[in-house]
Amino acid sequence: MSGNKLIVILGSGPGIGASTGALFASMGFDVALLSRNVERLGQEAARVQAANPRVKVKAYPVDVGDHNALALALGKVGTELGPPEVVYFNAARVAPSRIGGTSPDFLLEDFKSMNLGLFVAASWALPHLTAAAEQPGTHPSFLFTNSGLWDRPLANFASLSMQKAAQYNLMLSLKQMVEARGVHVAGVNIGGLVREEDPVINPNNIARALFDLSQEDKPNWQWEVKVGDWDEFLKQMSAAQKAA
Repeated sequence: MSGNKLIVILGSGPGIGASTGALFASMGFDVALLSRNVERLGQEAARVQAANPRVKVKAYPVDVGDHNALALALGKVGTELGPPEVVYFNAARVAPSRIGGTSPDFLLEDFKSMNLGLFVAASWALPHLTAAAEQPGTHPSFLFTNSGLWDRPLANFASLSMQKAAQYNLMLSLKQMVEARGVHVAGVNIGGLVREEDPVINPNNIARALFDLSQEDKPNWQWEVKVGDWDEFLKQMSAAQKAA
């Protein structure tokens, strides 16, 4: 145990996950990265470590959709790095799916990773974050990323739209449980495609929004911060489809 605060990032990827890990590391957090892509996970861990050689960064290869394996991996995180102050859930599969044209197994796999995995992560984090809330100078937070899909779905991304709606609901349930106990539950609502070159919707901006949420004092807690404009994104998509 290093004595540093710890963030656990589930569903770490080369974009938002790695940028978030690097930012928190630069601010003195130890970082646990969980993802199933072993090779990519090692590269992300190296990038995060480079942001601050004085913190601990550990990679945990695990399929977030395998609830038993995920529970074991999270237990290992607690044993090796200690309890978290921030947990960030970012697991998602962005892939086309349509009603009548997609296998039910596809939806089931999405549900396992995006919602059952979220449920397991929240269940594991709950006692750690509520205990942290009793300590002075802490900002225990459970964070997630969402989009306008939760209430304005896209027919060509039916499964992802369903999962985002369920995630939103689950996080509201967690918020009801822990807010009064000093745990901040909050999300970043991403209004479009995340691209490195985008001046607004890029991994670094989203990472900064997540970090800022994690540092809010209780009187100033926000439930949601928007990066980008989902309505504008839908208008652009509609215009592009008409022009095609």
